[in-house]
Order: sequence, then C-alpha cells, then structure tokens
Amino acid sequence: MFKNIYFTKAELSCRCCGELHFSDDTLRRLIRARVRFNKPMVITSGYRCRDHCASIGSTMTHTTGQAVDVSVSGGRAYELLGIAIEEGFTGIGIKQHGSHKGRFLHLDDLERTGPTIWSY
Repeated sequence: MFKNIYFTKAELSCRCCGELHFSDDTLRRLIRARVRFNKPMVITSGYRCRDHCASIGSTMTHTTGQAVDVSVSGGRAYELLGIAIEEGFTGIGIKQHGSHKGRFLHLDDLERTGPTIWSY
C-alpha cells in the first residue's frame, strides 16, 4: 500500500472483516484531491469485501479497491466534485438529500467507456 498521511487504514479497510485491498493509483489520486481540497475528507466506505457488499445490497464497485465514499455536503460537496473530476475520478455518485450526516460523494476511477455520474 502507498504511504499517506491523510487517510487511515481503518477508513480504507472493509468494515466487516478489516481486509484492505486498495489500489495505489486510486490512493494517489485521492491524496491529490485531498491536498487540493485542503479540508479533511472523512471516508465512510473504502474497500469492501464481497460478503460486505452482498450484506448491504451494494454493487461490487468497492471490491475493486478503486472506490471510496466521502462524507461531504453542500458547498464543500460542490467543490470536491470539481476537484475529483479534474483528478481523474470517472465514477461519481451523489447523495445530497436527507440529513447532512448521511450525505456523501462516491468517487471511483474504474475503467469505463467514459465518465459516468449517478445519484442515490
């Protein structure tokens, strides 16, 4: 795993089993985004094992080690969204409704035929 000072192993590891299989390239991209954002980025979900994804009814995007969910809302979400796109994240999921505590951006850099964005 690539060394970093911004994100802990606990943030990037699977919540159910503690496994950590995270892409160095994705982590470097995430760190560049964090430096540019110049504010804390709380990762609410990093790597997820297949069992964890199945238990929460999630797609397998996080099993690649190339995806994170970042707790962020309002103007900060707008700012981070622009930075994430500029840094090469090609999958952007947006949940910006409900309580501010539950709002987030999903960021991934999976290979696709083109960038994509969706809402939750």
